[in-house]
Amino acid sequence: MSEIDNGKAPMSPEEQKVYQARQKQRAVILAALLFFMVVLFYLITIVKISGGS
Repeated sequence: MSEIDNGKAPMSPEEQKVYQARQKQRAVILAALLFFMVVLFYLITIVKISGGS
């Protein structure tokens, strides 16, 4: 993904908590979008199989 920059100081515990919270929030949003897409495709498939257009 990105190269490690050895010139930067390591993150403080507070910065690390904020970073991990953002990562978790991003993961939850992506999981919700994936779930929404699965449900949408499922519903589209059911409508097409049942003969609706």
